[in-house]
Amino acid sequence: MHDRSKAAPQYNAPTGSEIAALIVGDFSEEKKSPDIIIQDRGGGLRRISNLHSNYMALQYPVLFPYGEEGFKLGIKYSHTGTLRVKSRGEVTMLEYYAFRLQQRSCEATTLLCGDRLFQQYIVDAFASVEENRLRFIIKNNKNLRSEIYKGIHDALHKGDFDGNNVGKKIILPASFTGSKRYMVQNYQDTMAICRFYGPPDLFITFTCNPKWQEIDDSLAFIPGQKANARPDMVSRVFKLKVQELVSVLKKGTYFGKSRAGTTAIFNILGIY
Repeated sequence: MHDRSKAAPQYNAPTGSEIAALIVGDFSEEKKSPDIIIQDRGGGLRRISNLHSNYMALQYPVLFPYGEEGFKLGIKYSHTGTLRVKSRGEVTMLEYYAFRLQQRSCEATTLLCGDRLFQQYIVDAFASVEENRLRFIIKNNKNLRSEIYKGIHDALHKGDFDGNNVGKKIILPASFTGSKRYMVQNYQDTMAICRFYGPPDLFITFTCNPKWQEIDDSLAFIPGQKANARPDMVSRVFKLKVQELVSVLKKGTYFGKSRAGTTAIFNILGIY
């Protein structure tokens, strides 16, 4: 028998400061968006997706007390002298949320001061972006030349002996970050470099220090904020320092000029 009065560690509440999204099941054509249902003024129920302009406002009324509209399809680029408008002419979901996470002196800081709620907002935004990327691949799978992967050989190699399932799976291309083909492609590129130039000379682990001066200076614009409440700011500083490290390694400032190296080899080594 265990004495629970002593508050053993297995009964304590979680103390971590991180928030993550858990997506259950596989993504397929039958997979639907998160089941968000609202009741309109007429008394009826209505299901909305993450493409609805009020999706985030309904999810986070504390962060958006006035029901501000969020991302929706058809947002046009602002034609300014400093912005290079792309051929598509419309803002993507990733570009929109990247814009919203920026800190500006002319805007309120309600969203950035949300602490744990702000972190949950970032996780939901990332999950929405990832879902729409997958949705695009599903709807355009026939145009991505994925039919070359749907042969009998691939099915048998994966242990799929049911002929009814051959050719019905969704293939994630190598351009989808984090997919199996993405990792295999980076691995093969890295091994090709190692086969020609030899194994790497350095194995470097680069970690982030939340007490970096650059992070403290960035947090000083909003008094009272801590690094664990602004993962967006910490990740930006970390990315800049990683890019500087990679640049130093390639230019040969300290260890001599590198003979070969691509983004793939830094991915495999855990540097970039």
